[in-house]
Amino acid sequence: MNTLLLNCRPGAVFDATNKEHRRAYFNFLKYSSWGRSPYQFILEPGFEDIPTLCRHRLCEFYVAKEFGKDTPKRHKDSNKLTVINLPQKAHH
Repeated sequence: MNTLLLNCRPGAVFDATNKEHRRAYFNFLKYSSWGRSPYQFILEPGFEDIPTLCRHRLCEFYVAKEFGKDTPKRHKDSNKLTVINLPQKAHH
């Protein structure tokens, strides 16, 4: 049997509300490696790499927690930058 199949970590979508997922990211930061992670996180569309995805999700989680709101609801374009056009000042 292929040893890669025997040693394969389960795929998981990073969930900032999951303490074990946060611990896996902490260990990644501490050791600069995913080698100690029991998960193989799945890269979501809109992100270039797993660490960026984790930082983004953790930021959402902790900001929502600090301001007393539930975790923001995501919609399919939640990873895209929203540009707001401000009204221009009238020139006199």
